[in-house]
Amino acid sequence: MKELEENESLELFSWYAFRQPIPMKKFNKLSRNVVAYCGGLPLALEVLGSYLFERTKEEWITVLSKLKRIPNDQVQQKMRISYDALMDDTEKDIFLDICCFFIGKDRAYVTELLNGCGFHADIGIAVLVERSLVKIEKNNKLVMHDLIRDMGREIVRESSPREPGKCSRLSFHEDVRHILTTCKNFNNSDKKKCNKK
Repeated sequence: MKELEENESLELFSWYAFRQPIPMKKFNKLSRNVVAYCGGLPLALEVLGSYLFERTKEEWITVLSKLKRIPNDQVQQKMRISYDALMDDTEKDIFLDICCFFIGKDRAYVTELLNGCGFHADIGIAVLVERSLVKIEKNNKLVMHDLIRDMGREIVRESSPREPGKCSRLSFHEDVRHILTTCKNFNNSDKKKCNKK
């Protein structure tokens, strides 16, 4: 991914964090610090800027302290700050479902499907769009950057790295094939054993 110059980085970040090309005066130094920790990576600037929009100075300082602990080459970890700060598990579940199953699908279709599961997807998807974790294309399709998709899939994989059958979602063909061949008879005890969503 091509890195931006410092001034370009600050401007891009400001558009998402303040909805204007330059930081607000009282956030100028904090903005420059966040931009420095993002290393000129446009996606990290966009996601963190969207997350920090209309947040207090104290919240900015908390985000900076988290960024300081993340090595420069760990882009996904930097973007994960926005995911970790989602208000409830439903928004996180919607995000993970989109990462694993619904990229490129029609927003109305996905919303109806997730609402049927009790997820309140109308507001959940809107929150993810505000955070720049999900985008809506002109044809109403849900899309996201590959790095964000990979971050979501890694979050799922982390829940059971050695036993994919215990993960809440399966997004890799190899894992699905393994589970389907290992758990051939899908009666109730096998479903529990496979922990299949």
